[in-house]
Amino acid sequence: MPFDAVGLPGFEFIQDPLNYSSKVHHSNLDVYEEAIPDDLKQASAILARFVYHAAMRDAMLPRKPLPKPRAHAR
Repeated sequence: MPFDAVGLPGFEFIQDPLNYSSKVHHSNLDVYEEAIPDDLKQASAILARFVYHAAMRDAMLPRKPLPKPRAHAR
């Protein structure tokens, strides 16, 4: 959402909910040692493919229109 607010495309990669809320979502277990190697490999491959294809596009990625500036009350 912060990217949308300034006219940049933003993306959210939805992941499987398995152990997400209980083990990795910003808790004291959100540490490197708790990372699952196969999940990291898969996520990095997906992200690399996304970035490559985004960079190779003929056109820029679509952007949402910027919000209209609000008139300042006096």
